[in-house]
Amino acid sequence: MKRSKGFIAQLIVAIILSATFIRLGNWQLDRAHDVKVAKRFVPDSPRVALESIASVTSNLEPSAINRLVEFSGSYRQIFVAPDQALLTEGKKSFVDLEVRLLELSGKRGILVVRGIESLENQEIIGKVKISGRLYPRQTSDSARAGEDEISRIDPALIVGETSLSLFDGYVVATAEATPLGQEILTTRIPAPQLKSKVPGNYWQHISYVFVWWLMGLLVLFAPFYNEVAVKLKHEST
Repeated sequence: MKRSKGFIAQLIVAIILSATFIRLGNWQLDRAHDVKVAKRFVPDSPRVALESIASVTSNLEPSAINRLVEFSGSYRQIFVAPDQALLTEGKKSFVDLEVRLLELSGKRGILVVRGIESLENQEIIGKVKISGRLYPRQTSDSARAGEDEISRIDPALIVGETSLSLFDGYVVATAEATPLGQEILTTRIPAPQLKSKVPGNYWQHISYVFVWWLMGLLVLFAPFYNEVAVKLKHEST
């Protein structure tokens, strides 16, 4: 059966639009998968030495983020990170955090979040063994920084204040101890795994998948529907 040039043109446009709708459906399918993965519980890997997964000469590798680490050194400087968002039992609050620069061997340093800042800074002399979770540096300011404050927890902000080579990122301490094993107490903050944030929910994205695929099917059928409609109109006249 010979097809008109108009039908061929419509069919080409319909194929292009249909392919576009199918790709949009596939994109929504990927988003649904991302939502599912983001909500999946990932068990923590065993605690490792900080130096085995991070270096002062490079940025944090994605595989190093969220890892439980341990290391030891001596505290050198004290900072306050004001108005940091803290999520506890589903409730969001803003607190001032105590952040210290810890010196490791080889004139290296890393920022350690000890916990909620207190009016009297706890004096810690000598070596400290720290356990905690490794996080990437913050990229947005939480507040304006005053004296002895940092607007975000980012080693780049203190490079000019120390001669140490700094690790990328920072550690939220879950425990501190002296070389003799005596625990150092303070007001700790939670150190949960960071989760990827994907807008929407799983079934919302799945519903969009069927909508886009259905539109792709309807668009592909449209040229044939038009041709049949024109033929029936001619036959009726």
